[in-house]
Amino acid sequence: MKKIFPLLLGIILLGSMNSCDWIRSRLGMPTSEELKQKQEQIIKDSLDKVAKEQEVLLEQFRLDSLARIEAERAALKRYHVVLGSFIMDNNAKKMMETLTGLGYQPLRLQFRNGYSVISACQSNSLHEAYNMMYKMFSHDITPYDIWVYDTNQNLHF
Repeated sequence: MKKIFPLLLGIILLGSMNSCDWIRSRLGMPTSEELKQKQEQIIKDSLDKVAKEQEVLLEQFRLDSLARIEAERAALKRYHVVLGSFIMDNNAKKMMETLTGLGYQPLRLQFRNGYSVISACQSNSLHEAYNMMYKMFSHDITPYDIWVYDTNQNLHF
């Protein structure tokens, strides 16, 4: 009994102290509170890093989009012989396929109001554009609403 009493007393004393944190602090190891703070800091740093990466990617995407739009505008010729304005994608695709079958290189311009116009011919000369428009009347596919569109009107994109 004499040998058990000091052992029980030691166990009770160790149990009454906040054992893990007290032992860790005595051994120079981080306590549970310090570990929790470190984990929260790591999570915060990770979230900040992801947020910065998203901002960089978003800005790069915006700049790429603007550059692509400017390149498309620069590549466009001024006058377009337009064969129709379509709100339905399928109808615009059919017109493009028909024009491609006739040997033209159609171009689809997207207007800000949601309509797509199909340009059969493009030119930088108004006189040449009107000549192409009159030539288009010789085809059976030509609708009555054919016109020449000037890109300086800035209705597209």
